[in-house]
Amino acid sequence: MERIVLGYDGSAASASALSWVADRAAREVAKVGVVNVVSQFVSDRRAALDQLSEAEAFLRERAPGVGVELHRLEGAVTDVLTGFATEADLLVMGINPGHPIRAAMAGAMPLRVSAHSHVPVVMVPSEWTDIGDPITVGIADDDGSDVALAFAAREADEAEGSIRLVHAWLMPTPAFSGATALMVTPEDVMTEHRATLDRAVGWIAQRYPTVSVESELVRDSRTAALLRFAPRSSMLVIGTNHRGLLAGSLLGSVAEGVLWHAECPVAVVPRDRELISRLTED
Repeated sequence: MERIVLGYDGSAASASALSWVADRAAREVAKVGVVNVVSQFVSDRRAALDQLSEAEAFLRERAPGVGVELHRLEGAVTDVLTGFATEADLLVMGINPGHPIRAAMAGAMPLRVSAHSHVPVVMVPSEWTDIGDPITVGIADDDGSDVALAFAAREADEAEGSIRLVHAWLMPTPAFSGATALMVTPEDVMTEHRATLDRAVGWIAQRYPTVSVESELVRDSRTAALLRFAPRSSMLVIGTNHRGLLAGSLLGSVAEGVLWHAECPVAVVPRDRELISRLTED
């Protein structure tokens, strides 16, 4: 049984996240912990009870048989959600895309959560609708995306869907030896990056032979390459080593570049040893 923690505050974004969780729980048996983080004000506490009750009713109607637990907790949102989700399989929350500056001023809470979480975090944009297209996952040059690939492949397999692998590349800066530039051709570079993509395709074919796979080699930045396919994806999956997601910062991470512009849910998957073992076990 999958254990999902949903951050819910009654906003339009959290309502989209609630709908996403309900669809998922209707597909497979799940236990959902709905968490509302409240302040010390009595009015907030009362509103939280109403919001939690509404969320429970929605889940039970859309996903009969789902296990639901309601939690009204106090504290900093980031600490409360990531701490509560430590033993979960997935942490889900809503996000309002298109407002990175506003989010930075507010502390960029979704990014803070994904930076500190040791379980995959799925951020669902407000007004999201499921278009049923492939799950898209970014493939890195090194092993930094291995766990993201494993997560995306399992998601596609369990949903009986398909997966799209996207690997971005750019020409490297010419190296110099003495006065001579050591040049490489675009064809040489593209061949090297194609091999990286082909290895990922082979990994899925070996472990999930029934999952349909398509691959895209894109000459562009990682962020631009992923956003190119966002409108045609049911989810974007990105791996992270918990580096670059600085609290309140909009720099240094593909996740930060993608999150505020994607039109579909974005899953940020940490490179955690226990998670890697669980996702790649036979």
